[in-house]
This record gives sequence, structure tokens and C-alpha cells, in this order.
Amino acid sequence: MRYAVNTSQVISEIIDGEAVMINLTTGNYYSLNESGATAWNAIEAGASAGDLVALLSARYEGDRAEIESAVGRLIDELNREELIVGSEDNGAPPAALDPAAKRMPFEAPQLEKHTDMQDLILLDPVHEVGEQGWPHVKVGGGDTPAPDRVPE
Repeated sequence: MRYAVNTSQVISEIIDGEAVMINLTTGNYYSLNESGATAWNAIEAGASAGDLVALLSARYEGDRAEIESAVGRLIDELNREELIVGSEDNGAPPAALDPAAKRMPFEAPQLEKHTDMQDLILLDPVHEVGEQGWPHVKVGGGDTPAPDRVPE
């Protein structure tokens, strides 16, 4: 099974090696540490659990069983929070790493959930998107902008 970002309700960005995601449906926002951001980048490209394990094993020094377990937990958490979806797409394999790059000690991906800005995020019209994701606004009642218009 491959995974993809749930673009119908999630936006994300990698900032200073940390992944930040916002679920526009719930108003929750999340962050992932460095190893989690590495996994998130691969998920954006359509990685499978096996791809994630291989990528993290190549980038970090750690027990493969520990990495497999951490990837399983991460996928479960991302699914539970509706940040990712299963994908039939074959996706692209994770980018190859520079063989000369120094491997760092493995630190399990940590998903942190933040709810302190939930009300503000839900007030923002960016959460009213179509299945194509932002900036495609849902088509609905008379006051809803056309899908090719971005609300001001």
C-alpha cells in the first residue's frame, strides 16, 4: 500500500527540517521532527511503508526492527488524524541519498498535535476547498465563489 497526503483537507510545509501540517477540516495543526519530515517528504511522493523503512534505514543509524515499528506507528497516527490516505498510484521511490552522507542516530518520528488555534483555522475560508485541494473552492450555494477563483 502506498500513501499520499490527504490534499482534500490537508496543507503542509517543511520548515527548517520540521514538517508542519494543518487539517483544514478539524482545525488541528501538527508538526513532525526531522525523521518525521523525511518520512513526510516521501509520503508526498507516494511512498509505501517499505519505502519509508528503507529511506529511514539509509539515512539514520538504528535497528531496522525499531525503524519498522516507528514507521508503523507513524502511519497509524497519520491515518487516524486523516492527514494521509491510501493510494493506488505507484508513486516515485524516495530520492536516493548521497552515499558519502554521514548517517545520524535514529530518533523515531514524533507527531505532535496542536489544537490551540483550531477556532481561528476553522474561520479561515481556505478550509472550504474542493476535492482538488486549495485553492479550488467547493462549488455550492449562491455565495460560493467559482472553483477557479481564490477568495480574497
